[in-house]
Amino acid sequence: MTTQKEIKEMKITHDYAARIDYDLWMDCQRVKELDGATTSINSLVNEGLKMVRDRKMQEITAQRKQRNTLQSITTW
Repeated sequence: MTTQKEIKEMKITHDYAARIDYDLWMDCQRVKELDGATTSINSLVNEGLKMVRDRKMQEITAQRKQRNTLQSITTW
C-alpha cells in the first residue's frame, strides 16, 4: 500500500494528445533551440499551462471580488 508521503513525492502525470497549430509548433521548436535551459516541448507546454492557470485564477478572483462588491452595494 502506498503511503501519503510516497504519494506526495511521486510525480503524477496525465497523458494528453493535443492538436497543435503547425505554426505554433514550429515556434515552440525554435524557442527550444534558442533556449538551452528548456529541455523539451513538454516543458514549454507545462510552463505555458501554469501561466494560463495562474492568469485565469487571477481573473476569477477579480470577478468574484467585483461581484461581491456589487452585491454589497445593491443590498446596502
